[in-house]
Formats: sequence, structure tokens, C-alpha cells
Amino acid sequence: MRVTVHLHTTLQRQTPQGMLRRLEVDLPAAGTLGDLLRHLEIAPVGDAILLVVNGKQAEAARPLADGDEIHLIPALSGGLSQSASHFRAERRAP
Repeated sequence: MRVTVHLHTTLQRQTPQGMLRRLEVDLPAAGTLGDLLRHLEIAPVGDAILLVVNGKQAEAARPLADGDEIHLIPALSGGLSQSASHFRAERRAP
């Protein structure tokens, strides 16, 4: 079976032709999302990567089918919330 994989942000691969963001992967007929991750040598830790198959969040054990569209999205951590940054600004004021 052949699936299309979209690699987001830090999962993109550098190649001599530039950044690789989308690729076609051939897997055995009974392949799972976990098999795909192993094939791509991506080892998710906990919820470090959001796994999306055909627009729906999925688990690594989910079986894949020919033609599936997979998005692998690393979890991102951001800055402070608006209320937290406001609190810090107030505390610094004399």
C-alpha cells in the first residue's frame, strides 16, 4: 500500500534538493501508523507528535489503508499566556 505523509515543522527532512515536507511511502498491506513511524525512524515520546490520518487524530496502532493522508505534527510549546505575561509585567513595576 502507498500512503502520503506530510511532515510538519521540525520533522521535515533536509535533502540536497531542499526541505522535504511531503513524501509517498510504501508499506506492507497490514501496516499501521506505528509501522510508518518506525519506517521513517521517528520515535514519538508520549504526546510529542500529533498523529493525524485523513483529517482525524489517530493512535500509533491504527491500521493504514492505501491512499491514506498522514500528517505528523510535533507538539509545540509556546510562551506565557496573556494573563501570565501581564502578571509578570505588573510584578516588575515599582
